[in-house]
This record gives sequence, structure tokens and C-alpha cells, in this order.
Amino acid sequence: MRIVIKFGGSLLSDLSLQMDLIKQTARLRSEGHEIIIVHGGGKQLGSMLERLGIVSRFHEGLRITDEETRDVAQMLLAGKINKDIVAALSSVGCRAVGICGGDSFSFQAKRFVADDGKDLGFVGQVIKTQDELINVLLAAKMIPVIACLAIGEADYQYYNVNADQMAAAVAVACRPQQLIFATDVGGVRGEDGQMLAQLDRNLIDSLLRSGAITGGMRPKLRACLEALEAGVPRISIISGAAPDALARSVRGETVGTTIKTLECGDWSPL
Repeated sequence: MRIVIKFGGSLLSDLSLQMDLIKQTARLRSEGHEIIIVHGGGKQLGSMLERLGIVSRFHEGLRITDEETRDVAQMLLAGKINKDIVAALSSVGCRAVGICGGDSFSFQAKRFVADDGKDLGFVGQVIKTQDELINVLLAAKMIPVIACLAIGEADYQYYNVNADQMAAAVAVACRPQQLIFATDVGGVRGEDGQMLAQLDRNLIDSLLRSGAITGGMRPKLRACLEALEAGVPRISIISGAAPDALARSVRGETVGTTIKTLECGDWSPL
């Protein structure tokens, strides 16, 4: 079974949580699953920008990215964070290779413009994908570890891509049986604050329109819609800190929030 797992940046800032997530991933790999990791790093990026005296600004849950911020993101996301994940996977016996969208033109982007027309700077929206490099790595029994940076289709500049949208783009390109968002929030909550065990396209549309979903969960749910529309049959938003959450989700147990197409019906792992 092919699985795309998005590691939330907030989990990566806690070394014990990161290592537990790495060990869970290694167990899935040892069971024969093909694993592709996509990672963010927003919390670490915010801390680094603060240390450098650069003010972080957000619009609709997305970081406004000027050239200076983009350069720091490139160094941190494709550099330290990416290579730390690769090293952690190596420490538990997994062969992994860290890449970003610019490698082999795997993910090309255009400049993203918000719904209200606001220009967010070097924030990209993935518009073209090539899965050749990822498939080469998977065929060699390696785990691709993908940083959320894409290369501009027209200007060949690097663009900071929202990590959830990057995960959706990877899922669209690689056609997994499951896309898992490992987060620090554990799932999607409704207007009453209760965890929603299952969602479909119609319910997501309703939640987004109602304003019940705010902050970083909005781009996450938009990414889920993108993956659903491309045919990804099952998407899970889980707590990366919960014991054995990845394996339980892959087995089809109710963990966090499960999102699937209206036509999917009951689902079982392959």
C-alpha cells in the first residue's frame, strides 16, 4: 500500500514526538508499505525569523513570504529540517532521501494569490508535477522526504508552498491509497468544538462556508478537497502524538478525522 504522510511542523519541534513518529513510520515501512513523507516547518521557521528580527505576517492561515523570508525558508526547510528527518529515519534502519520541488522539476508552482486578491509574495501553488524521481526512490526501497518548496514554472525561483497543499500535490502525483496528516490537533472540530470522526466533500464545503474552520485548518481542508477531487480514496487527519496512531489509521480504525469520497462506502486497507 502506498501512503503519503505529512509531518506537521509543530510535531517536528519536539524531538521525542518526532522520534516516535519516525519509529511509527519505520514500522509501516517494515510491513512493506511504500511511504512518502512531506514535511512542513512553520513553527521552526517562525522561531528562526524571530531570531533574525524578521516579522512574521499571515493571511488566511498562510505565511506572507517576501524574498528574505523565502531565503530563510529555503535554508531551513530544504536544509536542516529535511536532513534531520532523513538522519532520524536512518537511525531506525530506513533508507531515505531528502528532496524538494526543484529536484528534477518534481513540483513546479505559480505565485499564489489569496481569494481576496492579496499577493502573498513568494508563496506558491503547485501547478505541475512529475513523479519520476519519487518513483525511482520508491522502486529502490527508499523513503522520499519532501520539503514544501516548489520551483517557479516561469521564473525558476523557489516558492514557499503551504505544507498541506504540498502534501495534496504529492498525493495527486503519486496516487496513494491513503494520505495522512499527522498533526498536533488530532482532527477537525465542528462549530460545537466536538471532534468530527468523518467528513466528505459536502461537509467540508459547509464548514468552510460557515466560518467554523479558521486558521491553519482552512488550507488543510482545502488541500483535502484537492486530493479528494484527484481521486485519493482516503484522507486522515490524526494526532501524531497519539500512541500507534499511524498504524491504527492505516488499519482502518477510527483515529481523528477520516475524509473520503461520497462514493467510497466502507474502506479497508490494501
